[in-house]
Amino acid sequence: MTPIVLIVDDDQQTLLLIEQVLKTSNVSVIRAEDGAQALEVLEEMTPDVMLLDMLMPHVGGADVLQYVSQTPRLDGMFVAIVSAHRQLARADEAARANAYLVKPIRPGDIREALSRALDQDN
Repeated sequence: MTPIVLIVDDDQQTLLLIEQVLKTSNVSVIRAEDGAQALEVLEEMTPDVMLLDMLMPHVGGADVLQYVSQTPRLDGMFVAIVSAHRQLARADEAARANAYLVKPIRPGDIREALSRALDQDN
C-alpha cells in the first residue's frame, strides 16, 4: 500500500517545496493549509506521516498534536514538526513528535525524515 503523507503548513512556499520533494518518492500527499484542515483530514483518515508546522493562525500545531495524542488510532503515525522556531520544540511537543525540521527546510531533511518514518513501519 502506498504511504500517505499529510503536510500541514500555512506557508504556500513551504507546502510547494515539501510537495516537490515528496513527488520523487512513492507516497500519496495530502495538503492542509492550516490546523483546522489538518484536523478534518485526521478525523477521516490515518496518514502514515505528518509534517506539521507549529505556528499557524486559528488552530496551531500544538492543537493538532494534542488531537493526535488523544486519538489512539493515530499512535503509529510518524510526526515531524516543521518550524522556523527551534524553541517551539518544548518538552511536551517534542515528546509527541518523532522528528523536528527547522525552516528554511532543506530537501535532504525532508527525505531523511520520510526515510526514518517509512523505516519505522518495517
